[in-house]
Amino acid sequence: MSGFDEDKARAAHEKRRRYIVGIATSGIFIALMIISAFISIPIGPIKITLQFLVTNICCLLLGKKWGGISVFLYLLLGLFGLPIFSDGGGFAYVLKPSFGFLIGMAIGGFCAAWFREKVGKNNFWTYLWASLIDMVIMDIVGVAYGAGIMYGYMHVNTAVWDFFMMMLIPFIPIDIAKCAICAFICPKLSKYSKL
Repeated sequence: MSGFDEDKARAAHEKRRRYIVGIATSGIFIALMIISAFISIPIGPIKITLQFLVTNICCLLLGKKWGGISVFLYLLLGLFGLPIFSDGGGFAYVLKPSFGFLIGMAIGGFCAAWFREKVGKNNFWTYLWASLIDMVIMDIVGVAYGAGIMYGYMHVNTAVWDFFMMMLIPFIPIDIAKCAICAFICPKLSKYSKL
């Protein structure tokens, strides 16, 4: 007669629990990303939204796996036609200069979560550095993508300085403030994160 292995049963139960919690929290953060896209202030071709703040918090609290899945699913839903980006949705959205910032949020969020997990500390400075890593990657990807669309696809004649003023420079102080907000609230929220 085979005996009951309590350790294996506990491990299996924990794995199922983490999976269910991951799906539930991922869904909540996708909903928050959708809401955050519509809270916006337009500045030139780019809008100031709360998306960076929400995706950053999502990745830092849920970790690189579930945070990355959440942001990826959000992008996928928008590209498949749901009007959940700040200017709508659909595959044609890839031709907008600002789409690179959405890609950058996904890549930056994953890298920030990896950094936070690697450091392993749950304090303001760890979350601040992780958030700044997210911001820098988002800005590099976003600006590079925006330049490719504007100069390569749209063939605009905008001077380089004007391009940076439209796409990057006015947003840096705002994004740094978002990083600080994230670093302040994430250590408090992390005790509720069960992933």
